[in-house]
Amino acid sequence: MEGTSKIVITCPPRMNVHLAQEVEQLGFAVHKIDRMGVQVIGTFNDTMKLNLHLRTGYRVLFLINSLKATHPDDLYKAVKKIPWEEYITPDGYFSIQSYVKNDYIRDSKFANLRVKDAIADRFMDKYNERPDSGPDTDKTVIFMHWQLNNCNIYIDTSGDTIAKHGYRKIPFMAPMLEALAAATIITSGWDKKSAFINPMCGSGTLAIEAALMAIDKAPGLMRDNFGFMHIVGYNYLYWEKIIKEAAERVID
Repeated sequence: MEGTSKIVITCPPRMNVHLAQEVEQLGFAVHKIDRMGVQVIGTFNDTMKLNLHLRTGYRVLFLINSLKATHPDDLYKAVKKIPWEEYITPDGYFSIQSYVKNDYIRDSKFANLRVKDAIADRFMDKYNERPDSGPDTDKTVIFMHWQLNNCNIYIDTSGDTIAKHGYRKIPFMAPMLEALAAATIITSGWDKKSAFINPMCGSGTLAIEAALMAIDKAPGLMRDNFGFMHIVGYNYLYWEKIIKEAAERVID
């Protein structure tokens, strides 16, 4: 996938400052800071770097189209015009997630259905076959932000949220979310060298995140699946390059 576009990295309220700090440390110029996210301009390859390294982010969204739609029928027509064959294969799988604030929509599931129908119908018109769709987020994930008559369509390059860093396979007793733990440590001003004390350890998330920061291990190294891996033209050679570089930075 060539060219640059708006990239939105989402996060909960009050974590945006820490997320912006991380983004800048990775070499990106922050274009805008919102209440629940940070915006930059970059390439699809840049989304891989962000997914690999960010500790406080939740999702990395790559804008593919901005459109006007007042009514669900307008949405269907506009979405159907998007060249989805450039992103999804006819035998692939996709899911739709969204934020919708529109007078004609009482349930965002209906808006998601119109998007799904538009994509499926485009494939049927062109290839007489269509990709499967459903709720799973381990393949291609499309995110729609539709407010009033303004609609942005993104590829969710993370798939499953990057707020979970991949090391906790069997969660126990509602552990602290990894991204929140990382933000808490960053807020403390810990220098990654002095002793780290966690007197109320619980499930150990703060201690684990501190250890990962101390050895400079990127959280994405502990995951083997991201949304960007299921997009047509996925540059796996670039991904192999940056994960090798990240692995070499880990302090033994």
